[in-house]
Amino acid sequence: MSVKYLDEYIESPDGITCKVLDVDNIDFSSGVVGRKSKDTLVLRANGNEKINTINSQGLIETTFTTSEGNAIFYNNENDIYVPRDEKGTPWNFDDIENYGYELLTVPFKHNDNLAVRVKSTKMAYLLPEVIDRPSCIKDAFGKGNNQYLYEDATLKKDPITGKVTGIEKKAFDETWEITKDYIDNYNI
Repeated sequence: MSVKYLDEYIESPDGITCKVLDVDNIDFSSGVVGRKSKDTLVLRANGNEKINTINSQGLIETTFTTSEGNAIFYNNENDIYVPRDEKGTPWNFDDIENYGYELLTVPFKHNDNLAVRVKSTKMAYLLPEVIDRPSCIKDAFGKGNNQYLYEDATLKKDPITGKVTGIEKKAFDETWEITKDYIDNYNI
């Protein structure tokens, strides 16, 4: 399976030239269906926390500065991010159940932040390890908020919104599971 690219390049914060993916023309029909398999620690942002998501090669995948009340997903010290909707609006900690997550704990203090543990109930279309070169999803999380993907990253498509984002290989291997082998005729 190969993915389609635009005739456009964007330099990552690490200075790597990345080819821009043509996310509107990626065919997921030969992909699989999956979901996050592990529970996740979600922190309530105090505001002005700088969040850099780092891939397994130590390269920046995304950057974001929080506002008070944002939901910070913390899988491990390198896999930290603030999810955003298709318009780039950050998710709110207080609304976490509205985004397809089940609360596994009552809120508790984690360092200086309020926190909960959650598990996703949402499925996604997946193209595992389809990225074979430095790539970029332009405006993945709103205007100017790009996602940079490197070799063996997985592409993910939300079946409701159609939004395409990526998952770095190590994060995929550690936190995702495939639930259906093929997506043909599968309604999520």
